[in-house]
Amino acid sequence: MAATIAFVAMWIGRIGYAAVFAVLFIESVGIPSPSEIILLFSGYLVYKGTFSYPLVVLIGAAGSISGATLAYWIARLGGRPLILKRLSFIFKSESRLEYWENYFRRQGDRVILIGRIISGVRMVISYPAGIFEMPFWRFFAYTVIGSILWPLIAVTAGVILGPHVKTGLEAIHQYEIPAVIVIGALIVTWWLWDRRRKKKRYAAGK
Repeated sequence: MAATIAFVAMWIGRIGYAAVFAVLFIESVGIPSPSEIILLFSGYLVYKGTFSYPLVVLIGAAGSISGATLAYWIARLGGRPLILKRLSFIFKSESRLEYWENYFRRQGDRVILIGRIISGVRMVISYPAGIFEMPFWRFFAYTVIGSILWPLIAVTAGVILGPHVKTGLEAIHQYEIPAVIVIGALIVTWWLWDRRRKKKRYAAGK
């Protein structure tokens, strides 16, 4: 962790705001990147007066939006045949894929919005949106909101932590995986409840 922080500090020192854009862009395309570290450290630089708060938030959001949009169109233009071929063990038929497509179209707005804030999910969430052909304007609108919220939260945390950023990063690293597991469990629980509710509604309508 200390080595990663030192590397990020050196990188920001050399290329400034461009490092923030690059890391957020790469992450949104689907490549693991230290976005938490670079945004928190950027908040520390705001605390020191080196970075501008609104500028670093907007540049981080621009990187996320650009990467997410690229990932969406990669998936939209060629993802469906690929998913049927490579993930046939999950989507065993076209009808199964259509079920998930319809589900994503109904619930995609909140999935995209929340997914832009959750670590790990940010890297991949644009791909199902493209594969399932979520209308681009809806995808883009919720991506913009989520992409602003994420750097806003992380940079603000860096400003508040100030010189204690390193300690904060170590705490995040320690509890990140349990937090993702808890969030994932809540999402699955909500999905099962929603599915059961709809089955009851369907049965009552017969």
